[in-house]
Amino acid sequence: MSLLFSGITLGAKEKRSLTMKNMTKWLLASAACGLLSLASAQAVTVGPLGMSYTADSTYLVGTVVPGDNTQNGQVARDVAMTNQLLSMGSQTQTTLNNSLYSRTTWPGGPAATATGAVPFTQSDITGGATIGGTSVLLSGGIVNITLGGTFQYLVAAYDGDHAGVAVFDISSFHAGDTIQLYAFAYPDPNNPGNLLGGTSGQYFMTSFTLLNPLGVPDGGATVMLLGAGLGALGMVRRFLMG
Repeated sequence: MSLLFSGITLGAKEKRSLTMKNMTKWLLASAACGLLSLASAQAVTVGPLGMSYTADSTYLVGTVVPGDNTQNGQVARDVAMTNQLLSMGSQTQTTLNNSLYSRTTWPGGPAATATGAVPFTQSDITGGATIGGTSVLLSGGIVNITLGGTFQYLVAAYDGDHAGVAVFDISSFHAGDTIQLYAFAYPDPNNPGNLLGGTSGQYFMTSFTLLNPLGVPDGGATVMLLGAGLGALGMVRRFLMG
């Protein structure tokens, strides 16, 4: 059996080879579209996140008012404050180093460490920096943090000695997700332990740190999809070769 194509007669073997090449291109294109759709479907934007100890804001592990600056360096400071909050009971407060630590009911996770930390300074925030795949964009009084991976904690500091620090558990967010934080915050005079966020006023965010990277952000779903596509390609190839 032969196939006449543009004046050239193709035999059964050539016809089968041409069909397999076309199927291969189609499957690869479909797999690429599927991967793009998966990434798009997974990306979410959440926020601006609340910083209320009394209202038990979602994702909030706790606050430190004002920030505890007894440690040397941004990462060491943020690790120490996070671990102090994690060591406290739910809905409790304590004073340490002249700072009020307020713990919410949000469960949190393992102890914070400096390993793999990704720190952003004030100049990084205002300059729209990208560090370790994570990018930041300041727009309309909102700090937009687009993650380059999955992390356990996000520690945001507002003008150290004047305002305070908020620690969030962000382990449920993945690469490509955007977390929004208020660019400004100040202590609530009527509810000690709360930080009132806003898009203007006092006090500006001076830094934030991502702590405890958690590895593959999507649980291997992308790898599974690619594997399924390659498996299907192999089945088609065996069918056509058979």
